[in-house]
Amino acid sequence: MRYGTVLWFNDISGTGRIRADEDGAYIGVSHKSILGQGYKILDEGQRVSFDAVKCASGFEARSVVVLD
Repeated sequence: MRYGTVLWFNDISGTGRIRADEDGAYIGVSHKSILGQGYKILDEGQRVSFDAVKCASGFEARSVVVLD
């Protein structure tokens, strides 16, 4: 489990970036990876926990939980 801060999230495309606390890495995030029901979005500056999975374009967040 990693922790980070949402840098940006586009409500229309359902994608964004998280900056990881541990190493400052930029992690991609998709609305499909946010846990919960209904239309899921993230707000700039929100704190989140997530799992990071290696993919073709770097790392992608999975099992994203909003902490605040």
